[in-house]
Amino acid sequence: MKRRKYIPVLAALLLLGGCMIEPPLHLRQVMNVIVSVIWKAEVYPQGLKPDGVTLYVFRNDEFYMRQTTSNVDSCRVHLVPGIYQIYVMSQSPEEFWTMEFNNMEDIGNAYIRLNDNSLSWVDQSPDSPLVLNPELLTVGVSDEFEVTEEMIEDIKNGDYVVDEDAGDGYVRFYTLRVPVTPMSVISQFWVSIYSANSDMLKSVRASTSGMARTFYITKGVTGDEECTQVITSWTLDIDDPETKIGHLDGVITTLGLPRGEMPSVQRDSTLNVATLLVDNKTVERYTFFVGNKIALDDPAPEGYLHRYRLVLGTKENPVITPSIVEPEETGGGFVAGVSDWDEEVESDIVI
Repeated sequence: MKRRKYIPVLAALLLLGGCMIEPPLHLRQVMNVIVSVIWKAEVYPQGLKPDGVTLYVFRNDEFYMRQTTSNVDSCRVHLVPGIYQIYVMSQSPEEFWTMEFNNMEDIGNAYIRLNDNSLSWVDQSPDSPLVLNPELLTVGVSDEFEVTEEMIEDIKNGDYVVDEDAGDGYVRFYTLRVPVTPMSVISQFWVSIYSANSDMLKSVRASTSGMARTFYITKGVTGDEECTQVITSWTLDIDDPETKIGHLDGVITTLGLPRGEMPSVQRDSTLNVATLLVDNKTVERYTFFVGNKIALDDPAPEGYLHRYRLVLGTKENPVITPSIVEPEETGGGFVAGVSDWDEEVESDIVI
């Protein structure tokens, strides 16, 4: 610790002055603060924990220190007198590739911003650029707490140990426990689309506009920027084998809707869907206006802040009807992930 280096120098100067005065309190004693990270089962899917956390410590409303540790349940920091607040995030900013971290040394304005994505099959708009879907991230913010000179001075307020390396015993560590409960800042978006002639579907991909690009991680609210996200992994379930009616399910991670908005008719967002049929050459495109069709599931699934739910059509009234085509001889069943679609015959359908 830097403070240990000051004590011998200060003692030598005092001896030269002809008197011995006890060093100031802030040079000889600090508080040993234990940050207890309280993980709940619903913070990460399947009740898992991250393998590391990063603490951002603020003293008297100013950034004080950052510390990354693999001790995810109980982290130790040494603090001098002052008023503190701490926030804890899973992992460290350097370990995330889908997002950038901004203003992390400003507890009221720390935010994440999703990085750009580039896909040739998505029509991009300057007002809603294409981004990467976020990785899971949890953040917890402590209440304010104070380390006082009286707390350090009065040994009756807690146990202490003398640091052997300090030599003269001036550095003493007391324990103050500060609980932090992390919560996920990432939401889930689950889209279901009912289809007639579902046996004609080979693969699906989609993009959805009007999503949030930024999230203020210590406030729990999305920012103003909008973006477009892609859904490239789908599953197909046949609901009625006789009529060939089925439904597609696609699930992605998201920051949610911009500006902390709720779904409404005022939101001008679309879901653009492209289906590749079993002849492996016919592509049919659909555009759905979904501003008022998105709902919030309650409760959200484990590991997510919210779950946004979009269901288009029903078993009785499917919203897409793929054309009937001859299957490719080497074709197979429905493909969950997207492969390159080349030299397709396209058809646009606006819903």
